[in-house]
Parts: sequence; C-alpha cells; structure tokens
Amino acid sequence: MIPLIFVSISAFGWLVWLLRKDQMSLGLPIAYLYSLLLIHLPGALANVLGPERVRYSDLVELGMRFVAVAAISFVAGVWLARSRRSVSAAPSQADRSQFPWFCLLGGWFLAYGLSPLYRFPSVSAAVDKGAGIWMLGVLLGLRSAVQRMDARKIGIWLIALFVYPALMLLLGGFLSYGSAAIIIVCAVLVVSVRSNTRVAIGITLFTFVSISVFVNYFEHRDNIRQKVWGGAPLEERVNSVTTTFSNFEWFNPGDPKHLLALDERLNQNYFVGLAARRIQLGVVDYLKGESLWQGLISLVPRALWPEKPVFAGSPQIVSKMTGLWLSPTTSFGVGNVMECQINFGYPGVIIGFLVLGWVIGRLDVQAAIAESRGDLGRVFVLFLPCVALIQPNGSIVELTGGAAAALIAAYGWKWLWSEWTRHRAGSKFVRHHSPTLANMRTN
Repeated sequence: MIPLIFVSISAFGWLVWLLRKDQMSLGLPIAYLYSLLLIHLPGALANVLGPERVRYSDLVELGMRFVAVAAISFVAGVWLARSRRSVSAAPSQADRSQFPWFCLLGGWFLAYGLSPLYRFPSVSAAVDKGAGIWMLGVLLGLRSAVQRMDARKIGIWLIALFVYPALMLLLGGFLSYGSAAIIIVCAVLVVSVRSNTRVAIGITLFTFVSISVFVNYFEHRDNIRQKVWGGAPLEERVNSVTTTFSNFEWFNPGDPKHLLALDERLNQNYFVGLAARRIQLGVVDYLKGESLWQGLISLVPRALWPEKPVFAGSPQIVSKMTGLWLSPTTSFGVGNVMECQINFGYPGVIIGFLVLGWVIGRLDVQAAIAESRGDLGRVFVLFLPCVALIQPNGSIVELTGGAAAALIAAYGWKWLWSEWTRHRAGSKFVRHHSPTLANMRTN
C-alpha cells in the first residue's frame, strides 16, 4: 500500500513541476488531481495506520493500484496537451481591473438571484454551471493580490472565496461542494507563487488543515444536516456549525475516530477494489462501454427528451458492480477511476485518464494563454467546461452533460462581457470628448 501511495503523490509532484515550469496555467489540472487523490489517499492512509481496525484492506490495496495508474496517466495526458502549445493572437486591450468583479458578482447573481430557474430542465444545468464564473473572478483576483503582496485585497478575496462554502453548509448541509470550489481557486497559487519551498509548505498545511476540518465536520454532520434539512431557523443552523468547531481537534493519525472518518468517507478505493474483485471472480462482467454510451445520451437536453433514461448520480451502476444495496434516490458517485475500470479494466483506466488529462490540460493552458493575451471573453469558453470536468467522484454522464451545459453558459457570458465592455468604452469616449462635442454644437 505504501508504494502505491508514494507513486500517487509522486505523480502529483510531477504535475506541479510541469505546470510551474512556464507558469502558463490556471492550476486546473492540479485542482483535478488533488481532488482525485483526496477521495482515495486518506482512506488508504487509514488502512496503513490502523490495519487492526480497518476492514477490507486487500480490496483497498487493489483499488489503489488503479488509482496510481490513473494518476500517472492523467499527468501524462496533461504533459501531452502542453507539449505543443499553439501560438495565440496578439495581445488585446482588456479591462482587467473590472473582470474579476464582473465574474464574481455575475456568478453570485446567477447562483442566488436566479435560483428559481433551477426548476426547469436543461436551463437549470446551464445556470448552475454558468454560476461557476465566480470562481474565475476570485481565482484571478486572489492571484493578483498575492503577487502584489497586497494584504487588504488578499483578505477581501479570501472573504469572497468563503461565501459560497459557508452558504452551501448553512443552506444545504454539505461540505464537499464548498471544498471543491476552494481547491479550484487555490490551485492557481501552486503555479504562480515563486518560491518552491512556500509551495511545498503551503500544500502540506492546506492538506493538514483540510483533513482536520473534515474529521470535525464528519463527527457533527448528522446534527448539521438535521437542522438544515429540517428547515430550522438560520440562527440554529449557525449555532450547529459553530458548535462543531468550538472544540476543534487537529487531525491525529493515532486517533481511531479520525481514521474511521477517513475510511468511511475518503476511501473510494474500497468500491473500486470490490468491483474489480467481483469482475475477477466472474460475478459480474465489464460494462464494455455501456456507461460511455450513457455519457453521449446525456448530451441531449432533457428539455428535448423529457423521458431520457439517464440521470446524474450513479447508485444503480455502483450497486450492480459492487453488489451493495444503495437507495435509488441517493446520488452516489461512481468516481472516474471506478467507471473507467469497470468498463475496460486497466486499459480503460490508462486511456480514460490520458484523454481526461489531455482535455483538462489543453483547456487549462489555452485559458491561461487567452487570459495573458487579454482575450477575456475566450477565457469563459475554456474555463467553465474545464471546471465542469473537475468531478473525480462523478460519473461520465455528469462530466459530459455538465461540460456541455457549461459551454452554453460560457458563450452567454462571453457575449455579455463583450456588450458590457463595449458599453463602457462608449461611455468613456463620450465623457472624454464631451467638451469638444459641446463646442461643435455651439459653433
């Protein structure tokens, strides 16, 4: 198990080195691989540190073999995507000072101001994915503030960053969605911070704090969700959250309670290993592309096909391959590693993650080039679909359907940004030349 953990961490180190070479990246491949390892490595670590208590270590180790292969294949895909960068157009004028705020406020408006639209099929997907531009705004704003060492603006952007996670916890009772957003935003700092030592220390501290927050949340999550899902007043919800962290405990690898939390929630290896073992024993057979076909079907908008037999979440496929009973009403993520494995085994994992690494790597580097050139409208078209692909615990249906919805929303934001900048440019022209125009009228 330890060699497999080491290989996975080494793959992450290779990715960080690769993106830091020329720093032409928004850090999105780092966000994906970090998120992937976050749902696999802690569980493997729990099995290493507490073998007398943790069950099914053989299945966990089997699952980790696929994870190590996936991590290496993903980084190889990113490397291939960056090996032949296309030359971008000449730099253009861009309103960089306003762009982060445009993204932040626009994303918040879409997420909270237009929430009634979530009731409509297809439209809800575009609104949900389009709201993700708030992350782009915070990402760029925080990167600029850190580079300039502007403490006041760093504080402002950090506050903006934690608005979404806080509201997700208070209104939905979930920590995962907010943590995913934090990882996506902060990953750019791994690329942009100059000191390698600071990057290494930063990643280590970020991981330790993240796991510490998780084990505290996991212990009290039932109480938090009881308040949130039961419709309790906001004050009671806030009290349930503050109570959770009033007796905050730092992660202790010697604490069985902490290891149990990691094993139960951050251990996708068990499901990957269980499915692989059942395939080896002939209990079930490989899907042979069945879920890939479902991913293609998901591209058809539900507004055009209301009876479409494909839904986000994957309890049926997980139940089929693992033999576990799962509620059909529960959104249980099959995970990218398991889905590639149950379709074609190791070849599926290798090819699947090569492709995924290439796509995310390509979108990321092109988004970074567009941003550096000032082609900010194009950044929307590249950033939003890329973020939609950062779902390591999701299914192919969620990845393809989400990326398609994000692309539609991105073109809407591109048009809106173009119109907004054109209007601002026209207003500035009128203000600048208003005295001259007035003299012409009098003459």
